[in-house]
Amino acid sequence: MDAYGNLTSVDEFFGATIRLISYLDPDVALGVFPPDADSLGAHCVRVYRLSSGDPNRTRLTAYSASPIAFSLSPSDDLSQYLTWQTGANGLMLFQPMPDPGNGDLVFAPPFKVDFVQDCWFALNNFDRDSVVDISESGTAEGNAIISFPWNGGANQIWRAQTA
Repeated sequence: MDAYGNLTSVDEFFGATIRLISYLDPDVALGVFPPDADSLGAHCVRVYRLSSGDPNRTRLTAYSASPIAFSLSPSDDLSQYLTWQTGANGLMLFQPMPDPGNGDLVFAPPFKVDFVQDCWFALNNFDRDSVVDISESGTAEGNAIISFPWNGGANQIWRAQTA
């Protein structure tokens, strides 16, 4: 972890409560939004402006999914997991993955990080063929956050800060 509370290695994600902040603008974070028509009735992620004043909308809990990957849940609803499934316009969705109650493990969709510079990274799917991307680099409140192939754009680079 650096002096500003930014995570700098994958093992720091495991069990951490974090906020994902975009390289595009220090006021732009990945936010949890309620279901709407574009999200097909599921909670989803969209651009959230930190200056909007509700930091809980951006708090995610990361759980170890393997020695090199983790899953993400909204900190206020740990039965939901961010998935690579998408709604309208590629919008990334949260899906419920409740404990089956029989001792079986819940296998939530994994994420990997590839650090590109210091604390900045691309947030990849397990196979590294898609990353978390701010659609059209739009930083307005509520803009879609989607799954998209890596192209190296600033809209695909994030930092994780302890929340």
